[in-house]
Amino acid sequence: MPGLLEILPEYVLHWIVKRGNERRLNEKETLLTEGEKNESLFIVLDGLFCSYVSGSPRVLEHFSARSVIGESSYFTELSAPASVVAEERSLVLDIPHSLLAPKLEHDSRYAADFYRALMTVVADRLHQTSRRLYASESALLADQSRDPLVRKAQDEIDAFKQMMVHLDKEGIKNGNIAEESYGKFVNRARGLLTTCREVLGASSALNEATKAQIGAKLQHEMLPYVLTTETADRFYSKPRGYAGDYLAIQKIYDNVPGGTGRLGPLVDRLFLDIEPSRAVRNRRTLLADEIVSTVNSKPSGTVTVMCMASGPATEVFDAFGRLEDRGRLRVTLLDIDLQSLAYVDEIRTRQNLTSNITLVNENLIALYLGRSKTKVAPQDLIYSIGLIDYLNDKLVNKVLAYSFENLARGGRVILGNFHPRNPAKEFMDYVLEWNLIHRTEADMNRLFERSMFGKPCSKIQFEALGINLFAECSRD
Repeated sequence: MPGLLEILPEYVLHWIVKRGNERRLNEKETLLTEGEKNESLFIVLDGLFCSYVSGSPRVLEHFSARSVIGESSYFTELSAPASVVAEERSLVLDIPHSLLAPKLEHDSRYAADFYRALMTVVADRLHQTSRRLYASESALLADQSRDPLVRKAQDEIDAFKQMMVHLDKEGIKNGNIAEESYGKFVNRARGLLTTCREVLGASSALNEATKAQIGAKLQHEMLPYVLTTETADRFYSKPRGYAGDYLAIQKIYDNVPGGTGRLGPLVDRLFLDIEPSRAVRNRRTLLADEIVSTVNSKPSGTVTVMCMASGPATEVFDAFGRLEDRGRLRVTLLDIDLQSLAYVDEIRTRQNLTSNITLVNENLIALYLGRSKTKVAPQDLIYSIGLIDYLNDKLVNKVLAYSFENLARGGRVILGNFHPRNPAKEFMDYVLEWNLIHRTEADMNRLFERSMFGKPCSKIQFEALGINLFAECSRD
């Protein structure tokens, strides 16, 4: 889902940043109260918020970095429809109505660009909400009796569910599920993913409305199994506000299935075995190799490496474990998630790497506007494994500009991205609501050519399955 910061033209964003106030909230502190009038618009810079309505403990929506909060009550006379509470220490940009209203009233160009961006965000949020409602209310499939693709999708769903019933009975009877049965289960699941691609993918002949219905039906049928797992449930529930948070990625690395009941661990094992999860484990090795080769390419002296959106940074610890002289390597880990950095801090302390690894908590707005307060030495390698999967081209250009400016001469940047050949893309989109931007080699070359690098990638490599690409370019 695009954030307001991504869509606003820069001149609009600069005015908001200059006039708005940064406001910090503690864990469980209320930002908006249900039933009260709201006098500010909020953009989340760091942290996590959840919305609730009175009398229900259920979380209506998560708001993570880049989210906009309070727009409905801000621009109308209506009171806030729900309370919004900080789930952890968080930072928002507070834009009072008393400041923004006169600007919008007297500057028509500014108002048009601002409202256009805001409506894009609201429309996208409405689209996501509509999809969730389709699933929760068991959306009916359109033209099921006439369209062969719709029938095929339903047949695959029914076959998958029937196999789950057989596996459950086997577990009850034998106390476990045989490896042969699990192998058949994996093949059935891969068949379902293939059908999802055929029915819901870019080459499908179905219109978007029918795809949405089929996707909602698929989610409704699959969600009960997802919710029994440990790893896949985290992708779906997004407790940190996005699917690929540091613990979700670490669970993929650990590759230890968990869950509830007889089938939960089995389904979780399946999610950890399918291609996207295996690709995530492969890319850990690939980036560790790149860090080690960067150190070995210099015969002496300190080697500087920076990781953006570092997550658990497991590849960094892997690299340190392979170095003969780990004192030569200095790593800066930049992440917006304080819990992620705290997680890494425990590991670096345990491994006596505190002096080798610098942790930086940076909010996105500073990076987007080139106002980052983080000053680093010129870097020999800057990389990101999974950041730009979530960013549109405009923001990727900002990431590339930031990388270019912080690279040493001859230094390299490596950006990872999921490739459209990902066989689980449609399942991730519709069932897990894990919506990533998939890019081809041509897409990456175009991004680099239009950036400060001014040239196509010097190298594009893939992890072993060919699902995650890594685009590289050097600063001449």
